[in-house]
Amino acid sequence: MTYCFHIFTCLCLIIFQTTVLSCFPLFNTFYDLSALYIVYMGLFFNVREGIPVALIIGLAMDSVSGGPFGGYLTTYFWLFIGARQLIKFFRVSNYILFPFVVTAAVLTEAVILLGTLAMLEPGVQFSLSVINIVAKQIVWAIFTGPFIIQFYNFTYNMWNKLFNKLIVIFSREQSPQIDRQ
Repeated sequence: MTYCFHIFTCLCLIIFQTTVLSCFPLFNTFYDLSALYIVYMGLFFNVREGIPVALIIGLAMDSVSGGPFGGYLTTYFWLFIGARQLIKFFRVSNYILFPFVVTAAVLTEAVILLGTLAMLEPGVQFSLSVINIVAKQIVWAIFTGPFIIQFYNFTYNMWNKLFNKLIVIFSREQSPQIDRQ
């Protein structure tokens, strides 16, 4: 059931980012929320849960992005692996590091996607506007990223509590009632 929750959440994030955020000019340069969710999974979940979700969401993003196929798949895979490696050196409960982790994730995603484009088109030169967009994404990440990771964690914990309560309710055996007359 955890896989369903993660995949459903990431699909909702993709829909939210492509339909709602794109309607507001303020959020035109907002970073990828699905990438941040993959980083969250790398920080708080094990490999057995994270890799399949990262691969499925990477394929979904590749199919809707219109970019080179495999760009998001590769990006999400390496973001998850990077976050897993990061927890070997730092404690996840250290919230002061979240802005740095989110900034590194946004920068890594930009480098991988722009690097993929540069490899496909050897003569491509990136303009100042691309650097400006990446800089705005980094600023957004510094100020909103830790709160969004906390929101992801809160949502998952609430889902887990609700699901556990439902399991308890449905798994209770009705005690047979004895007819006493």
